[in-house]
Order: sequence, then structure tokens, then C-alpha cells
Amino acid sequence: MDSPDSFRAGDSVTWTVSLPAFPASAGWVVSYRLLSPSGVAIDIETTADGDDHVATLTAADTASWAAGTATLVCLAAKTGERKTVDSKTVSILPDLAVIGTFDGRSRNKKTLDDLETALAAYASAGQGHIAEYQVAGRVMKFRSVEEIQALIAHYRRLVIKENAIMALANGGQPPGRCYYRG
Repeated sequence: MDSPDSFRAGDSVTWTVSLPAFPASAGWVVSYRLLSPSGVAIDIETTADGDDHVATLTAADTASWAAGTATLVCLAAKTGERKTVDSKTVSILPDLAVIGTFDGRSRNKKTLDDLETALAAYASAGQGHIAEYQVAGRVMKFRSVEEIQALIAHYRRLVIKENAIMALANGGQPPGRCYYRG
């Protein structure tokens, strides 16, 4: 499916889909259905362009879309027939022009930042020698410094990969080979 992997609420978007098995010139009409956990389905129609199908959404069309994960379903129809061509998971990104706060870090970056903060707090508390304790029958066990450092190294590698992918996606150059030794 040639549709976007993400949409930003409040933005206009247009894409063209070429489906050789369902050409517009043969009477096939392609439509999309965006299904979200909120239960509000959004139908997206296309127009014919030779054998291709063009979907166009205006800023007004996407303005009320809630941020989150949704499923985009591609359907092809022709007199008395309908075929589900494909479906995929897409991200609906928040409208940055209307929201008041935004944390654009990925889940991996947030986790890495939290781990680094936890390690700093653990080290500065001066209690690095306490591995576990028990109070009134409840046991509290802490990760070792080595375990936290291993998690930090793991998430640092994931963030480096994400940054390289984003650089490519935005038309830039990846930073080359990135090595990290934790």
C-alpha cells in the first residue's frame, strides 16, 4: 500500500496508489477506512488518475483526528464486488499548531533518559551498597549498577539507530557507523 505510515492531525496530505489488479480505468474505485480505538471510523475516498487512485485530505479533514495508533484499510470496489486490498498500522501525530505541550522523544529515548536519571539518583544517594531490604514482610530489591548500565547501553544503541533512521527519512545523511561502548 502506498499510503503514508503516519499522518499529522491538522495537516493536508495527498498520496497516489497504483494497484495493477484494480485499475481505475477498468472501473475500480479505491477507498480507505481509518479505524481507531476511539471507535470513530473515517472514510477516505480517492479520485481516478488514469489507472491510479489519488487520495486527498485537507487540513480541515484531519483537524479533529486524535493522536495515537490507528489501522488504515484499503478497499477496492467495482459493481457488485469489493476486495480488501491491504491494511496497516499508522500513527496519527498531534497537531503541533494547537497543542500546548509536546514531548517529541521516542519511547526508547524517554526510557534511556529515565534510566540515566535513575542511575544518577542511585549513585548520589550513597546507598549503592544496598541490594535489597525487608520491612514488615515486604521485600524491596534493587537492580545492580551493572544491570542499570547494561540497560542504558541497550537503550542508547536503540536511540542511535532511531536517530540514523530519522536522518535518512528526513533526507539527510545517517551519521555513519555509530559505535557506543557502555
